This record gives sequence, structure tokens and C-alpha cells, in this order.
Amino acid sequence: MSEDAIDPQVRALVADHIDSVVQAEILTLLHLLPDRDVTAADVGRELRIDSAWAEAQLDHLCQRGLITCNRDDGGPRYKVGAKTPALEDAVRGLVKAYSERRVTLISMIFSKPIDKLRSFADAFRIRKDNEKDG
Repeated sequence: MSEDAIDPQVRALVADHIDSVVQAEILTLLHLLPDRDVTAADVGRELRIDSAWAEAQLDHLCQRGLITCNRDDGGPRYKVGAKTPALEDAVRGLVKAYSERRVTLISMIFSKPIDKLRSFADAFRIRKDNEKDG
């Protein structure tokens, strides 16, 4: 299945904001619990990952505006809810894609560094080609 099967809005979200499969899994988990605030320990337990790693991923998603974060005396709590309607639509699309086209979505996430490296390398090749012309 090709990346073309994934909505362009979701592809843009992955390209700009999603750095790991765990982040996609966290967004999916939060969408399964829309009325509940969760802690990093809750997420760690559900996804069977270290709670410190879960907290780092949750903080990343919060900083990107993909989830809602509440910091109170009991520690940080996280909930579904992006900062803009467009981001929220993209997150819902990502959750749907993760459910329906998991392998394609995971492939997109894992291919990101290669794409960035390829673009970086291409920039030098283009520059070198242009220098020969001048």
C-alpha cells in the first residue's frame, strides 16, 4: 500500500510533527479515552513503555499542539484535543490511518530521516551542478 492511500493532511502531520510510532500510538490511545485525563504512568502502563519515555513523548505532542496538557499539583495530565481545528482533523485522520493502514503509516514515520537526509544530500548535488555551469 502506498503513501498515496494516506490523506495529504495526515502525511503533512507526520512530516511536520510525528517523530516516532510511539507518538502515533499515544494519539490513538488518547482518542480511545476522549473524556479522560491521563498521566505518563497511565500511558506507560497501557503501551508497556517506560513512564519517563511516555512523558517525553507526551510533552513533545503537547508542545506541538496535538494534545491538551494540564499541569497541576498532581503532576502533568494529558488529554485529547489539538490547539486548532485543522490539527485536530489531522490527528483524527492519523488515528484512523493507524487503525486502517498501520503498515503504511509506520513506513511513513520510519522513512522520515531518510527523506531528510536525501533532501540534504540533494541540496549539495544541485549546488555542485550549478557551480559547474557558472
